[in-house]
Amino acid sequence: SIASQDYAGKMQVYVVDDGSANRDVVAPVHRIYASDPRFSFILLANNVGKRKAQIAAIRSSSGDLVLNVDSDTILAADVVTKLVLKMH
Repeated sequence: SIASQDYAGKMQVYVVDDGSANRDVVAPVHRIYASDPRFSFILLANNVGKRKAQIAAIRSSSGDLVLNVDSDTILAADVVTKLVLKMH
């Protein structure tokens, strides 16, 4: 759902893998988005917990709005656009 956002501005997506033991299972998903310039992958060596995984993405981020979502979150296509408008 992040890849399908209708937001026309610059958007950078950081996908954090928190040391998952099944990286071979999720590797096809990584390959799908590897050629999308909006996506960057952060692969942590060990499971350090949700908060530290979020911090890893935030430290890589820049911009006026940082949105954290879990892997099972499904967003409507206009969510980022609406959030940006609310922040103006």
